[in-house]
Amino acid sequence: MRSDKNSSSPQVYYKSLENLIPYVVDNIRLRYLPEYTSKGYSRGVDLRLYGEFVSGTESWMSLSVMQTEEDIKNDFYYRFFNADGEEIIPGFTFDQRHADSIKVEPGYLPRPADQRVTFGLYFQDFLPKFPTYKMQLSLIFGTPLPFGPPGKDRYKDVLRSPSYIRGDIGFSKQIIGEEVKKKPKGKFLNSFSSMWVGLEVFNLLQVSNVASYTWITDISTARKYAVPNYLTGRQINLRISAQF
Repeated sequence: MRSDKNSSSPQVYYKSLENLIPYVVDNIRLRYLPEYTSKGYSRGVDLRLYGEFVSGTESWMSLSVMQTEEDIKNDFYYRFFNADGEEIIPGFTFDQRHADSIKVEPGYLPRPADQRVTFGLYFQDFLPKFPTYKMQLSLIFGTPLPFGPPGKDRYKDVLRSPSYIRGDIGFSKQIIGEEVKKKPKGKFLNSFSSMWVGLEVFNLLQVSNVASYTWITDISTARKYAVPNYLTGRQINLRISAQF
């Protein structure tokens, strides 16, 4: 196949962010922390390439690289140690008597939207001798997003979820239109200028993508464990699109 036209428009950006209100992701909800303020930045580059590998069918490929962080004003926490010099970890360290401590200022933390790399691909094609049959393929890939346990301690939100991967494929047939030789019968169908019937398979690779986490506490109530909640697996969809 050849590309009849293509375009690449890279965009490089840097944005300084002031007087931000930090927020955390609680399951699928956003919870803002109005008692805190922060400053931060967002920087990255966006690339997009598109073209018509076959005339009349647009395909594209995109790549985004981004980093966004914030520094919460006047935030700090303490690390505690026992007499043996071991850091005290609740529910794990045997001797939990405080003998020493260190004050830690977290500095810049990844914001919840800090997804470093995102790649997208959308491709369409049809048979040259049978233009009423069309195929479309899409692929999305995203690197891990930060998350952490529930609560207002933003410095704990430095864990990363698994990467997001999804591929969809679809096949469609035009039953009404200029390319269709056999015209439909009936006044109702003749009122449409175009009609396509398609069959799509979502999440073709059956990837278990993580949507959120449910946090559970052990018997000591000191340690928490993240249990992933997954998005829907493979699905089949029948689609009909029409134009008057």
